[in-house]
Amino acid sequence: MRTIKLITRFYGAIFLANFLVTLSCVYLLAMAGKNDQAIVAVFFWYKIISMTLIFYTAIHYKKQELYYYQNLGISKTQLILATSIFDIFIWLMFILLQLLIGIPGPIFRYILWGVLLIHLYVYIKK
Repeated sequence: MRTIKLITRFYGAIFLANFLVTLSCVYLLAMAGKNDQAIVAVFFWYKIISMTLIFYTAIHYKKQELYYYQNLGISKTQLILATSIFDIFIWLMFILLQLLIGIPGPIFRYILWGVLLIHLYVYIKK
């Protein structure tokens, strides 16, 4: 249980950037129209490259915080692997939702604003 809390704490710092990349993939997929299934592979690699850059940036700027996780028994590899799997799962869920039923524009905007407001609330609360 402690490990999950620590991984969640690490992921909370990079969640907004990762989720905005996911939402941009979903939005671009909605705008693709008839070719939507053909470009899912392109969005997959876009997500992978974006995640790599986000994790590199997070690790570079949080070097001191990584010692905290390592002292509690969680390696850098465990942090990256667990958050990557969770983030890919969220991306896949949204992409499948978009492909199967489509997300209308107003609902998409509400999801985006909701995530931004929740993240802002959590950031201010700290």
